[in-house]
Amino acid sequence: MSLLFRALTPEDLDAMQHLEQSAHSHPWTRQTLASSFGQRYFTGSLWTADPAAGSEVESTLVGYFIADGVLDESTLMNICVAPAAQGQGLGRQLLDLYLAACAERGITQHWLEVRASNLKAQALYLSADYQEYSQRPDYYPTATGWEDAVLMAFKMYD
Repeated sequence: MSLLFRALTPEDLDAMQHLEQSAHSHPWTRQTLASSFGQRYFTGSLWTADPAAGSEVESTLVGYFIADGVLDESTLMNICVAPAAQGQGLGRQLLDLYLAACAERGITQHWLEVRASNLKAQALYLSADYQEYSQRPDYYPTATGWEDAVLMAFKMYD
């Protein structure tokens, strides 16, 4: 699969919403997705290349990240990979692209929150040198109530 990477734009909102709804049990609303194009946010997306139109023409959104950045701090707000494309390393590519975007912006502190039940995502973050530092009880909604958020920070090396 040939992939193209670029920042998201408001014109991508329909594709983002479709992917968000297919990949998450409690997806962000369209309004929340639309609010991620403000000055403090930065994004990245992976698209399949359209072979009929040429290798530089994107076809289908297969993953994206949304992050905020203030001074030297960033929070990875959302990372989403199409269910059919999961398990192919796209989450790691998006995470690496996020960390590279942080480095370009001079960001040295990286934070995220993840569902306690999302062990695959936690393993991904741990493999990229994030560490758990706390939990938020009853933070995320579930079908039967609430679950904790695991708070993680990127481990910086000197």
